[in-house]
Amino acid sequence: MLVELQKRLEDLQTEMVELRRDFHMHPEVSHEEKRTPEKVAAYLSELGIDVKTNVGGKGVVGYLTGGRPGKTIALRADFDALPMQDEKEVSYKSKVEGVTHACGHDVHTAALSPQ
Repeated sequence: MLVELQKRLEDLQTEMVELRRDFHMHPEVSHEEKRTPEKVAAYLSELGIDVKTNVGGKGVVGYLTGGRPGKTIALRADFDALPMQDEKEVSYKSKVEGVTHACGHDVHTAALSPQ
């Protein structure tokens, strides 16, 4: 089973990197997120996941239901950015002046998004 999981993660690596870079290029500070929750909700919906938006303000919750009754597990990712300039020179540099994902939340969101 571990080998299967590792193979699946390897298959998703390109998609996860693309998502992370997209979130990094379009950061939004806390309480001003619009594009990010819309993108996350649309992505999860495309995967056939039941989605609830505007949870606690701007939050998005995706509900996965197993085939058997049991406990609920919650996985959480923040997607707000920091009000500071992105100073690195990379192709996915923040396109928003004075806002960047120097906190890693772009990675958190990308890692929990793929199927």
